[in-house]
Amino acid sequence: MPRILSLLLLAGLAVAVTACDNADGDDNGDSGPSGVLVTTEEASMATVQVTETTIGRLTSKTAPSLTAEVSGPIQAIFVEEGDEVARGDRLLQIDREPYELALAQARTDKRRLEVTLRTQRRELERSAELLEDGYVTQSQFDATEGEVESLEEDLEGARARVRNAERDLGKTRVDAPVDGAIDERFVSEGDHTAPGEPLFTVVSQDLLRVRLPFPETSAQHLAVGQPVSLRAPVAGGEVEASISELRPGLAGQSRTFEAIANVENPGGWRQGGSVNAEVTIEERESIVVPAEAVIQRPAGEVVFVIEDDTAHQREVEVGQRRSDSIEIAAGLDEGETIAVDGAGFLSDGATIRTGED
Repeated sequence: MPRILSLLLLAGLAVAVTACDNADGDDNGDSGPSGVLVTTEEASMATVQVTETTIGRLTSKTAPSLTAEVSGPIQAIFVEEGDEVARGDRLLQIDREPYELALAQARTDKRRLEVTLRTQRRELERSAELLEDGYVTQSQFDATEGEVESLEEDLEGARARVRNAERDLGKTRVDAPVDGAIDERFVSEGDHTAPGEPLFTVVSQDLLRVRLPFPETSAQHLAVGQPVSLRAPVAGGEVEASISELRPGLAGQSRTFEAIANVENPGGWRQGGSVNAEVTIEERESIVVPAEAVIQRPAGEVVFVIEDDTAHQREVEVGQRRSDSIEIAAGLDEGETIAVDGAGFLSDGATIRTGED
């Protein structure tokens, strides 16, 4: 039995060798393609934007805080927090009666003085005639003239009191100074308000101010007029603006330097929201290659320059990075051919082939 098994094994090996020989014969001596399959591209010049990024905070450019200008009990409030208002809409009414009475008294005093002044002026005219005829003395005429001047001054004061009374009566009605929304309400019906007491905060959402904090080290690179791209991650929408103001000091303990950009609301942006901001601080012409062409190796970041279907590893110094491209600051010349797709599989001196091959 062992002899028979050995013979069978030898026969099987002979069949396998014969099959291999036949397979080699069918190949007709042709060999498969050699080299790493890659795509190539010439290094070219492009405009590179040097940017600073930050997260900004939206505030309303117009957010007046309304305070009472006259005192008195609040008779009615016509809006609630969150209500949209237009310029001139009535927000609140303070009791008018005391101011109506004050206005009526001021007008009465003015009319009384007007009548007295007219009478005294006629008296002055008669005194002037009598002075010429010698029936009154100069001192008597001067006294009458002085009374007329005093009444004129009193009448001017009465007119001013009428204007003040009219103004105070008008201030019992509080109107919206801008289009916007009621952000806060500080009083209720029946409260007794006094001059200077806060009533409402009205926020306009049409014009927004974007506050952009940057590290102190970035201050020297920022200037008024530099373009800034704004994108709201939550509300959506993108806006192109420019820096309109640079704050002179640093913000609190954060030691950040703040830039300001004023924008029109693209729709949906609200005070207190956040935006991603990118400020362009410099533009320059430089060599730019696809991001896939730059490979991390132990020696550092490299590209593979292709010459005669051979890849040569070249260390490079990179600059600005984008999602799809990288700036080459040093180590590569314009017009040189580099490997792109498949570059990660190359080594120095490797043979390459392209899709055309």
